[in-house]
Amino acid sequence: MGTYNRVSDLIIFYWRIRWKMRNHLLTHYLSSFLILKIFANKEDAMKKLLLGLALLTMLTGCQQSNNTNIESPSINEITTYKEIIKDGKVEIDGISYDIQSVQKISNTYDNNGNVVEIVSKIDESEMRVEFLYKNNQIIEEKRYSNDKLTFTTYYHYEDDLLLRHNIVSKSGLENRTEYSYGDKTRTQTHYNSDGSIAYIGTEYLDEDGKMLKGVITIADGEVTDTTTMYYENDLLVKSIRKRDDGAIITFNKEYNNLGDKIMDYNIFSIGKENRLIANFYDIEYNEQLLPETVTIYHVQSQIKSEDIREYE
Repeated sequence: MGTYNRVSDLIIFYWRIRWKMRNHLLTHYLSSFLILKIFANKEDAMKKLLLGLALLTMLTGCQQSNNTNIESPSINEITTYKEIIKDGKVEIDGISYDIQSVQKISNTYDNNGNVVEIVSKIDESEMRVEFLYKNNQIIEEKRYSNDKLTFTTYYHYEDDLLLRHNIVSKSGLENRTEYSYGDKTRTQTHYNSDGSIAYIGTEYLDEDGKMLKGVITIADGEVTDTTTMYYENDLLVKSIRKRDDGAIITFNKEYNNLGDKIMDYNIFSIGKENRLIANFYDIEYNEQLLPETVTIYHVQSQIKSEDIREYE
């Protein structure tokens, strides 16, 4: 159970730093986070956990909808989740759960709708991320924790395709991720600071470029994670991740009528134990209907099999 709880804690952090972003940036941001955590802790167990979590960064890098069929309603017509949060609790399918934490995110955009700054606050901690663009492509990213620079990421392109990003931590350690593209595939090869391969993420795509399957392999070719994705109206609504240790993680997502995510309902199962990780997103929009502030309510609790919500 120790390993399972540590995975849950890392996943919680993962969900806490997810927000709406433009230009498919979050994949690269979260990959950077995971690699730097490996830099910071050389223990084999932690490294295995972090490499396992890497598939999440590959799968759900951008949760915004690119569905042009979605009509833009007025601000007063935007839908939200059905659950009611009151007095630090939320009822999900007839069961009351405590709100574990509340995160507040503020987004600042440039005139092209690119996010240039994100400020995330939870409890007494603050994380800030700044982005620099050229021709509407991100070329530099700086992440601060409580106003202290923790790492900088540099992005390199060719013919509008991302080829490589390099991450430099505050301690001076540097690693890189290289990208390659094939017939309905995308591959990310992540390297440690000593030049050795940390892991390889392969995405299998459909005709429209949506990811149908993701596979993580480590340097010796061993497959550690496989995830399958399911869509509805071009929105990722469900993904099922199977790990080499037997754990199964099911991610379910709900959206508003703008195509923005308003709820996560995730189940982490290992053996006979199930854990619910749920997040509720209250979004305030600017005049361009871009998320200006997002309040995220986090729930984490053990759950009985018979109480797990059924999604199609």
